[in-house]
Amino acid sequence: MRVGARVTMVSDTQLDDDRTSAVIDPTEKKCGVNVFRAPRIANRAIAAYPHRAWLLLALTGLMVDITHYLNDCKFILVSNREPYEHMRGPGGIEVKQPAGGLVTALDPTMRRTHGTWVAWGSGTADRDVSDETGRVAVPPGEECYTVRRVWLNDADINGYYHGFSNRALWPLCHMLIQHFEFRTEYWERYRTVNLRFAHAVADEAERCTGRAMAWIQDYHFALASEYLRAMRPSLFIHQFWHIPFPPADILRLLPAGIHEAVLRGMLGNDLVEFQIDRYAVNFLDCVDKFVAEARVDHVHQTVSFRDRVIHVGAFPISIDVDRFEWMAASDDSRARVATLRGRYAKGTRQLGVCVDRIDYTKGIPERIRALETMWSESPELRERFTFIFVCTPSRTDLPAYNALERDVTQSVMAINEKFGTPEWTPIVLINENVDSDLLAAVYRSADLCIVSSLQDGMNLVAKEFVACQLDERGVLILSRFTGSAEEIDGALLMNPFNVDGFVAAIRTGLEMSPEERRRRMHRMRRQLHNSTIFDWLDSILARSTEIMGAQHQLHAVV
Repeated sequence: MRVGARVTMVSDTQLDDDRTSAVIDPTEKKCGVNVFRAPRIANRAIAAYPHRAWLLLALTGLMVDITHYLNDCKFILVSNREPYEHMRGPGGIEVKQPAGGLVTALDPTMRRTHGTWVAWGSGTADRDVSDETGRVAVPPGEECYTVRRVWLNDADINGYYHGFSNRALWPLCHMLIQHFEFRTEYWERYRTVNLRFAHAVADEAERCTGRAMAWIQDYHFALASEYLRAMRPSLFIHQFWHIPFPPADILRLLPAGIHEAVLRGMLGNDLVEFQIDRYAVNFLDCVDKFVAEARVDHVHQTVSFRDRVIHVGAFPISIDVDRFEWMAASDDSRARVATLRGRYAKGTRQLGVCVDRIDYTKGIPERIRALETMWSESPELRERFTFIFVCTPSRTDLPAYNALERDVTQSVMAINEKFGTPEWTPIVLINENVDSDLLAAVYRSADLCIVSSLQDGMNLVAKEFVACQLDERGVLILSRFTGSAEEIDGALLMNPFNVDGFVAAIRTGLEMSPEERRRRMHRMRRQLHNSTIFDWLDSILARSTEIMGAQHQLHAVV
């Protein structure tokens, strides 16, 4: 069997029939790596689970009501991924909803406001069910809002998505420049696709008889707002940049003129939203240095450019706390927690957990190195705890990601062979997509959670762990280089580049008293309840509405 072999899977039906035995089976091993048998979650068929946002609709009383901001305004959302995919299956066309927090949060809002979601039409049957402009009503059977699909061919995907977005912008924004790769063909394709999306949004705005608002998501569309501004000058446009924004000395690694083009593209917005204030400051500094005719007000965080004022701010994203708590409190979750702790946390042994995509920004090798160093230098800590590593495959078309996945698997195998005993496997590796309700049980069962990102816009794993810690037994060990570290008060902060400091943080977490754990976790959970994903949406739409109102008054006076 090859080193990077995938784990075995069981169906959802099998999991329901045997909820506890199908969680994690330590007796089944492949290549020295413990195997996680879990249900498939990515692109799960809606027929089996009507809507990923079903809980939100059932618990609408718990949601922040944000629809009043959009009562007289057409809401146009723009993202790379679409909320519903039509796929050809053995029984005909199936409708699937990709996993992701953005879809979970915004699908209920789109349904209640009857907006339009503009996205890449990635499903194999998307064209079959869309009209000549790429429009289709969703969700199936309800038809509450419209998805406007933008068609991309293989060259588009390779250049715009795998190329400039993920080989140039992604590593630069995370300041991991050793992975930076620029190709002119990637840039040209990125420009072409951004223009194509802008045309689709402009067409949707044209269909609107009243006001409209376009909300663009993330680094895939740095140029779209400038193109859209030229087509629809009066349209309110704003953009949330989910990942870090780099300082000027890093951004300027893009070829001459291109870093300026990226900034000018983003200045097509009326409001640019970042995760934390530091990223907003970096953006303003870059504009100040590279866009000669722009005037930056660092105090009020605005930019005057081409007779317009662009507002900049920090809006930290969060999670649906009630949904994660509900999953962690379910009967299935309690049974899984009992099984996990019975297998991995007997007596005084503790259970740690890490959840990441396979990505060089997540500090996975650094985490493995810290564990190996600790067990090598402190033999008394062996058999004190087991770590569950959830490492979901990601961007498998990129060589750097495939190489990282192989390295992680080989490193875990080496550690297990070096330190493991017949009664103890140090690291349980899970390299498959895991259903969110099963993750909730893993989070709840853990005594430690490590987030070791080298750079991260926010990192929602930290917040998911806190939300699921209903028993308040866990310790959160968190990289200083995440946006979450500037939001969460109660975690043990560490520097993943400092192996001795990393080891010290793990040791501190293991030795922390139950009383101190409860005190810290209670404080973090209280903070999280006051900062959910719906509070995030509310703050952005409230600010957008405020700016729109000020613009309307200014135009009325003029």
